[in-house]
Amino acid sequence: MSTRIAWSIVLTALAGLALAVGAFLGLGTGAFIALASVYAALAALFAGWASKRIVKPIREFDPEHPQSPGYREIAPLMGRLTRQSQLIDLQMADLKRSQEEFRAITDSMAEGFVLLDTDMRLVSYNPAAHKLMGDGESMTSEVFRKAAKAALSGQHTERTVELEGKVYQLLASPVETGGHVTGAVIVSLDITEKARREAMRHDFSSNVSHELRTPLTSIYGISELMVNGMVKPEDVQGFAKNIHDESGRLIALINDIIKLSELDEGVFELERTEVDLYETARSVVERLRPVGRARGVEFALTGSSAKVYGIPSVIDEMVYNLADNAVKYNVENGRVLISVATIAGRPAVSVSDTGIGIPREHIDRVFERFYRVDKSHSKAIGGTGLGLSIVKHGAAVHGADVSLKSNPGRGTNVTIAFPTLENAKAQFAPQER
Repeated sequence: MSTRIAWSIVLTALAGLALAVGAFLGLGTGAFIALASVYAALAALFAGWASKRIVKPIREFDPEHPQSPGYREIAPLMGRLTRQSQLIDLQMADLKRSQEEFRAITDSMAEGFVLLDTDMRLVSYNPAAHKLMGDGESMTSEVFRKAAKAALSGQHTERTVELEGKVYQLLASPVETGGHVTGAVIVSLDITEKARREAMRHDFSSNVSHELRTPLTSIYGISELMVNGMVKPEDVQGFAKNIHDESGRLIALINDIIKLSELDEGVFELERTEVDLYETARSVVERLRPVGRARGVEFALTGSSAKVYGIPSVIDEMVYNLADNAVKYNVENGRVLISVATIAGRPAVSVSDTGIGIPREHIDRVFERFYRVDKSHSKAIGGTGLGLSIVKHGAAVHGADVSLKSNPGRGTNVTIAFPTLENAKAQFAPQER
């Protein structure tokens, strides 16, 4: 660079010297002006050329692809610019990677994630939150706004909101920078199933308390009369029978509750083996035939051997409960038919009766615990309200499907379709090894 500047100074000096020589030689005014003009033009052209040569390396300098600028004087500056550009590139790459990791995490979250600024405007949210917010309706809900305001005031808060039939828990926390609240983050958890289970647990506890209290109160009242000598000798047998019946009802209820608890906890998981549905049905018929005859109900069994892979005691309990209900809710001189067959390639057992049937509005609820269509009738026949619930849970344990069809006054049909033997072994056998 210094060499080029030196040459420029030399040429300019020569031009000035030429003008001075012209003046010394006594050139005329016209000649002098012409000579001066020529030298001025030459100096201007050279200055333009020299400036372009000087500026060109600087203009062509690319920090992303650094090369020597050709000027030793600005080489240190260009080196610092290059290093600074490389450092910025590294920082931008780290920032982009962090953003991608954050987005990958939030996008894969089942929980909703919402980030708000101090004016409660949306800054960021993930797909799960978008499903929750929809068109933004939930953002204007009072519960959501209260949670956001509490977080923006520096408080951590939890609230529950119901939207479109689902229950969500909102966890709102403030975002602080330098000791100041700069926004709020709200995480939404879908607790619909948890809320449903809590409601079921509450109902179950209430129902159990009621169901246990009823026979115990009866037993206690009768025994108190007998202890105080307030029962005539001829009435003792009748009161004793009442105590026997209520005790039997209490034992049956406790046994059913224990069975449901065992199914919920999966304590049977190590007892799976091949089970013949036909043999199970035949055993149930033999045990219930005397009970049926006492009520004027006849049994019939059709079908042939059908093997399933499952828990023998649970499958037996399922078929027994269906057949027992078919007897209890039948009519005088009624009939119960148990058939074992293959339906759509799956082994299945069906229990049909000619009983009182179930009204359409109750069909979806008869598998709930302690649900009774006719409470007075159920109490009269000694039902616990847990039989069909045990059937439903037992089917779930085996990956089976339960279907129910009923016509009031004509009877009910319940079918349990099990997975094929091969599919059941492939699904459950590996869990037992």
